[in-house]
Amino acid sequence: MISTKGKRKVVYEGNTYYWHIKKDENEIPWIHIVSEDKSLYMKRGFDKEISIGSQYIKDILSGKND
Repeated sequence: MISTKGKRKVVYEGNTYYWHIKKDENEIPWIHIVSEDKSLYMKRGFDKEISIGSQYIKDILSGKND
């Protein structure tokens, strides 16, 4: 089980994922996505000008935002 404090939840294709945004040492924001069972961990940079929400996370998980 992962810590869900400060993370958002999204369900995609029957699996539960948690995500949050964190800046690195250069102040660049990164999206961190982890599956509930920790079998998947993704880290993606993104354009600050776009809106980040559940649909955007689902698009990343589906491979649309590669």
